[in-house]
Amino acid sequence: MSNKLTTKTICSFYYLFNLIHHQKTTMFYSISKDRIRSFIIIAFLASSITSCRSNDDYSKIAVAGSTYIDAINLLLEESANTTIDLSSEKILASDRIGSGINAERYNDLSNADKNRTAALNRIIEHNSIVKDYFSLLQELATSDSPQRAQVEIENVAKNLTTIGDLIRKDKNIPISSTSSSTRLGAISNFIVKLQIKEALKKELEQRGQLIDRELETQQEVLKTISKLLLEEKQLFLELQETRFVIRPVTASTPVNNEDKWIETRRNILKMNVMSSKLNNASSALGKFRGIFKSVMEGKSDLTSINLFLTEVEAFTKLINNK
Repeated sequence: MSNKLTTKTICSFYYLFNLIHHQKTTMFYSISKDRIRSFIIIAFLASSITSCRSNDDYSKIAVAGSTYIDAINLLLEESANTTIDLSSEKILASDRIGSGINAERYNDLSNADKNRTAALNRIIEHNSIVKDYFSLLQELATSDSPQRAQVEIENVAKNLTTIGDLIRKDKNIPISSTSSSTRLGAISNFIVKLQIKEALKKELEQRGQLIDRELETQQEVLKTISKLLLEEKQLFLELQETRFVIRPVTASTPVNNEDKWIETRRNILKMNVMSSKLNNASSALGKFRGIFKSVMEGKSDLTSINLFLTEVEAFTKLINNK
């Protein structure tokens, strides 16, 4: 909320004082000083609140943030599964061509999978803390008592920085660095809303840059993971096509179950197309940081938030129905 009084507020004050000091009516002579003060407070708060951004805006960006984190975690889980499946196909391919695979080579591949999975799990932990932040931001926007959420946010911010620093240094996933009386009962709701709006504004001013930095880290992780996922998916499907489609049909004996072979071939080729769609859909997730920065700068853009939520929903359906 701006510290400057709006023209509407000033006019309200002027009109009220003019009535009090210059109108010789029985009604205003009978008004006590306390009642006059109440009228002034109501006029000020009503004008101030209508000039502020709605709590719904903050609540909406908090919901979008949580939904965004859930979508990224789905992508990370898909990436972990693809990495392990790909190394499994490589092991089987080595075994088929006669070069074989010894215990040392197997352990090398297995350790690489474990390191990648550990790195991805660290990012998921980071995401969980970011989601906690947005959940608390939503609580701050919708609660009548913002103090508890503010204390929790402080703890979340500390944990977020710690995990974020670990991710930025991780070589397994390289990313680019970056009390009211009865008399005041009529205006108590105004005061509560004013406190919450001020708390939200203060929170974004205090920790907005920190959250933006962590969102930048996520954005870079998203780019890296999306690129790796697309490459690994394509190689994985090539190996699957060789094992389940090409080898059976080029063998000296006829395909045993032709209907099953047709179904398998169709599914593998369709998954190739799905990988490209998944990569394109994941790029939409990168828009969230820009939306958050707009809100942080005081620009309310519910249209962009709603559109983003629609894109995230489409991405979630795509990855769940692949």
